[in-house]
Formats: sequence, C-alpha cells, structure tokens
Amino acid sequence: MYSALNFSSAFEIVRTHLAFRIGGIAFGPIDTSIVILALAVAALSAFNLWRIGEREDREERLFDALRRAPLLRHANPLQLQHPPWYQRLGTKIASTKIIGTAKQKSLLDALVAAGIKGHGHLAGLIAGKFCIGATFVPLCWLLLEWRQWFVGSPMLRLSVLAGASILGWRGPELVLSKLTKRRRMRLENGIPDAIDLLVVCAGAGLSLDHAIEQVGHVLHSSSPEVAKEFSATAAEMRVLADRSHALEHLAERAGLPSLRSIVVTLNQSIKFGTSLVESLRILASEMRTERLTRFEERAARLPVLLTVPLMLFVLPSLLIVIGTPLVLRIVDMLTKVW
Repeated sequence: MYSALNFSSAFEIVRTHLAFRIGGIAFGPIDTSIVILALAVAALSAFNLWRIGEREDREERLFDALRRAPLLRHANPLQLQHPPWYQRLGTKIASTKIIGTAKQKSLLDALVAAGIKGHGHLAGLIAGKFCIGATFVPLCWLLLEWRQWFVGSPMLRLSVLAGASILGWRGPELVLSKLTKRRRMRLENGIPDAIDLLVVCAGAGLSLDHAIEQVGHVLHSSSPEVAKEFSATAAEMRVLADRSHALEHLAERAGLPSLRSIVVTLNQSIKFGTSLVESLRILASEMRTERLTRFEERAARLPVLLTVPLMLFVLPSLLIVIGTPLVLRIVDMLTKVW
C-alpha cells in the first residue's frame, strides 16, 4: 500500500514539475521531456562536433608517428581499442548501406578540403549528421504542435518531419562547403607570398624540401593555412620515398588550379634538374595578376549587390524627404480652395 502511495505521489510530483505554460502555450510532461531530450542531444552533438574540429592535422600526426613509434609497443592495447562513442556510432552507420564507399570518399575529400584532418573525423562527421538529423525531427514536431500547423493533414506533417530529418542530415555538409570556400579563399590570397618566399629560399641555395619547410615556418603568423599545408608537405617529403607524391598531395588538399601548375613545375625541377627560380618567379607574378583580377571582379559586382539595399532603405527615405513638403503644400492649397 505504501509503495502504491509513493508511486502515485511521485508521479504527481513529476507531472507538476514538468508541466508548465509560456504565454498561451501549455507544455505537458511528455512535451517537456521531448524538449529536454532534444536540447541535450543538440548540445552533445555540438560539443562533439567542436571536438572534431580541434583534432590534429597531418603534420602533427606524421611527427607523432615518427616520434612515438617505439613507444607504441609498450602501450596499453585496451586504450587503443576503445575509440570515443561518436566514432563507434559513425563506424556502425558507415558499415550499413546508408552511406556507400563513394559517399564516404566524397565526405573525406570534403573534410580535407575544409582543413579538418586527422584520424576519426569521417566517423565523427557521420555521427554528427545522424545526431543532428535525429534532433531536428522532435524539434520540428514541437514547432508543429506549438503553432498547430497542418493539424488535419497527417501526411503533410510526416512530409515536414522527413524534410527536417533530411535537412539535419545534410546540414554538416553545407557547413563543410562554407568552410571549404573560406579556406580556399585564404589559400588563394596566401599562395603568391609563399611562392615569392620559395623563390628567395631557392635563390639562397636551399634545397626544395628545406625551402618548403622554411616557407611553412615563416608564414605561420601571416597565413596559417598556407603554412600548415607547406609544413605538412615538407614532413611528407621527408617520409615518402618519392617527393613528387607529396607535392601532388599538396595540390589535392588545396584544390587550387593555380597550385597544380606550381606542382608541375616543382616536379619537373625534381625530375630533370632544371632551374627553379625563374619559373617560380613567373608563376608568382601570374598568380598575383589572377588575384588582382579576382579583386577587380568582386569590386565590379558591388554596384549590382548594392542595388537591393539602395531600393529598400535609401530610396524610400529620399522620397519621403523630398515629397513630404510637396504633399503638405498641396494639402494646404486644397484646404484653402475648399
């Protein structure tokens, strides 16, 4: 009897504390539980996505692999066999038919193009896509219940929920595309300076791998993205047997058409022993001309882009300032006549 009373009283307490009202919206215990669960999943997904973005890049992994290779024999095997939960979740999802091999390769290329390098990022991205897609569904359902939209059409509600899940699934890829565009723009702005420094280092008598390493060290403060790529390329050139493969990896990671011509020039210098300084100087001047042309194109688009805010904000104010005295004068004249 006491257990029944305790259970009923506990149920009443839970109902009392979980039910609340905001304005004209009443949330029951189930709605409140769904909101709390959705917010917790969203916060956890955001925290894990932030952790994914803070992973080490390829240079650090190469240096750590070279430095700690003898120590891995004495490491605890249990520590190496238990990755984080989001990596396990992403690996399980990737092993199903939801994501194929081609899609995994495209996601991995998108991560590399966005500057997110390291082990486990692909599994973390897949887990983030799944968690965000699962979070958007209850949030969209709460919004539909709050606003009482499409109450008489359950199929339309199901379509909206399916669209919300697809949007949550595709959301991280849209963020990656934005990050890729910003990183590519920073690389385009910093590559000409890197080529000029490479010309100076090559003219001073440094070898190609030492010149690339020096460029990565000097540009660390002014252009960190370019410095990371050149430092990673220098590390790969010390590890790989063929140095041309490291240069090709640089062009693939950057994704710049202008950088591929530089890689071809460097590969020819490695293969045939041709002069490097004059070719790089010509390529650097061409890249600066291309960058100036891009700036001029963006400046030429400004009048077109400013047309909409001019029509929405400036022209109405100007018409009010000019037309108000005329309207008042006409009203005064009409009142005198009548």
